[in-house]
Amino acid sequence: MPRALSEQETEAFRERLCEAAARLYVEEGPGAVTLRRLAGELGVGTMTPYRYFDNKEEIITAVRTRGLNRFSEALERALDSPGDGRTRSRAVRDAYIAFARDNTATYRLMFEYPETRRDDPAYRQAYERMWRTVSAHVEVMIAEGTVAADPAILGHQIWASLHGAVMLEIAGMLPEGFDAASLHTRTVSALFDTARPAPALPR
Repeated sequence: MPRALSEQETEAFRERLCEAAARLYVEEGPGAVTLRRLAGELGVGTMTPYRYFDNKEEIITAVRTRGLNRFSEALERALDSPGDGRTRSRAVRDAYIAFARDNTATYRLMFEYPETRRDDPAYRQAYERMWRTVSAHVEVMIAEGTVAADPAILGHQIWASLHGAVMLEIAGMLPEGFDAASLHTRTVSALFDTARPAPALPR
């Protein structure tokens, strides 16, 4: 009978399993993510992964849920940094890019492939947390009067441009001399210019 694992050991193994699943999903496609293959990747018995997940869909959802929560934690810490709205917005951008660079397989799995279990409560909670965090810096600038816009629309515009820059960097397709941050800086400056509050009319 296998030894019962501590809570810390169980969590560590789940993390290793999720990391291996994300890597296989990105490198070889969804068909590569099987519990048998994951057992081989981790050097454990073929039945061991079944102690943690029932099937592949549960694993993929767990990868996304864990990734979204870690992603949100990084952005939340950045948003809590000192400075005005634009400074904090840049901190969020830098944290976003750093996460994507340091966790490329998980990042791609979070956003590049269709969702499989949108009704999973933990996943939905993690996704909603991520979206609140992504748009929060826009709300800060609106409160300061730096921009005047629908925070959901402007937040999606900024997010779309940042995600695009990150994916181009991952693919090695950015223009020479640019990285995700420098390209996004140009794009977001134009977005902020269009969202600048209209000057008050003279009385």
